[in-house]
Amino acid sequence: MKTRAFLLPVAYAITSSPGVISHPTEPHHSSAVQLIVPKDDSGASIAHSPSFSSFSFEPAYWVEFFGNSTSPNPLAFRLLDLIHQHGGRPIIRPGGITMDSMIFDPKAGESVRETSKAGGVYRTTVGPAYYESWSNFPNGTKFVSTLNFGNSSLDIARDMALASVMYQNDLVEYFELGNEPTNYPKARWNDSTAAYVQQWKSWTATIDTAVNQEVAKAGEAAFPGERWWASSATTDESGLNVRPADIIPAGIDSAHQVAEYSIHSYPFSTCDPARAALATTSNILNHTGLAVYADNEIYPSAKAALDSGSKWVIGEFNSISCSGNPNVTDTFAQALWVIDSELIYATRNASSCNLHQGAALVFQSSDQVNSAASDGSPGYSTYDMFYPTNTSLRGPARVLPSFAGQLFLAEAFATNGSRVTSLAAPAGVDADRFAAYAFYDNATVSKIAIINMQPYYANSTSDFAVKINIPGAGQSHHGWGSSSQTYVKRLTAPYVNSKNATDVKWAGQTFEGGVPSGKVQQEMLAADGTVTVRGSEAVLVFLK
Repeated sequence: MKTRAFLLPVAYAITSSPGVISHPTEPHHSSAVQLIVPKDDSGASIAHSPSFSSFSFEPAYWVEFFGNSTSPNPLAFRLLDLIHQHGGRPIIRPGGITMDSMIFDPKAGESVRETSKAGGVYRTTVGPAYYESWSNFPNGTKFVSTLNFGNSSLDIARDMALASVMYQNDLVEYFELGNEPTNYPKARWNDSTAAYVQQWKSWTATIDTAVNQEVAKAGEAAFPGERWWASSATTDESGLNVRPADIIPAGIDSAHQVAEYSIHSYPFSTCDPARAALATTSNILNHTGLAVYADNEIYPSAKAALDSGSKWVIGEFNSISCSGNPNVTDTFAQALWVIDSELIYATRNASSCNLHQGAALVFQSSDQVNSAASDGSPGYSTYDMFYPTNTSLRGPARVLPSFAGQLFLAEAFATNGSRVTSLAAPAGVDADRFAAYAFYDNATVSKIAIINMQPYYANSTSDFAVKINIPGAGQSHHGWGSSSQTYVKRLTAPYVNSKNATDVKWAGQTFEGGVPSGKVQQEMLAADGTVTVRGSEAVLVFLK
């Protein structure tokens, strides 16, 4: 059945105080191009929750990011509080490569990280304080209890699972056994999918029994039978085929334990010089390339999960593996990349995307771009949304330009049950550098996200601005809501390579130090419903 569609018009204006929408100013650009937006949500995604935009944090650096149960890191929690205030409810996955060398010691105090001189993490020992620190997170925050599979010790994995429910039973939402088994030593399963599946099922069944006994002993509510993230594989071709598309037909869920299938997404890398040469601002801001990567590398496993009647998640992802690329991922470009990438996966029916935060892990590669600091302090990943502590390599603790993108996403997914569909680039607009998405609440368009991914630099000969026409969205139309309900919030920075959080504005505010500065600016749509989006900008249009 053919879906009816409207051609959507956008001019803009800035408010002088919060909650007040000022009159639009006339943009200095020529004719508008029209954005086609379906009237109803036929063909849109699954219903999404405010937890869609979630996080993964490397557990070896947990104390640096979050402090401990008695001394939390104030910067981290100001940022999480801001995300909650803007409507987000992120799930937290303390996961990554270092979860596969973690152990729980009930007598341990602070988490202890054992490293090589070059910064390689051999082991992280956590005690009760690690789990107790979860209580510092905003009310309602749920966690993935991540378990060590890498040390090949069922006792270690079981003890971590038991500790998580002993100390934080109410906060554990899922369990996850191992990180990226794709890259485990070849001798572990001899490249046999069946051998991996057999061991995963044996361990998870044993852990389930232990957890169920612990919960019953404590008089707590039982966990659902379907509690596991399964796979957590990368898209690397390593010889071991354990992506969801491989393990589902191999019977991974024969005992009905799987809640969600997880796969990891890193379209670019600085793990070696050849791939680092491709990890550029221009490449990460190519919408067509990002969509092709998603469809070729991720979606086959996503489809396998959905076809089996299960959910799937991007369990860990970021733009450039091996800790990002300096002067690319620590700039405003990263904010635009995160928004487009998460929306690409939203339209492909992921239940959540868990953006990874961490530090350089030298055991990932022998010739990677990033490293730990020479004095042994962490070399935080340049794709992080903030640096949690002062270090000699990354400088002072601070918010990075990409954080404002999290507020954009928090507001985009703030309404529970929103469905998302991608919109084609208007005629005459470069589809490689443009992305747009419509959000539907109760089958009606409620928001439109527009991202102009043309890299705009100080020496650019054009600002690459695109004037978008959204018929039915302006003051003289009533198809999308009255003039008092229809407005725009803008994510902007002076240039695509801006590196200071003080230069990045979401709806007129900056967020240096995790503290909002400036007044909220909501731009009223023009009478004909047009908005202008400069190169390296994104807008969220609220239609009701």
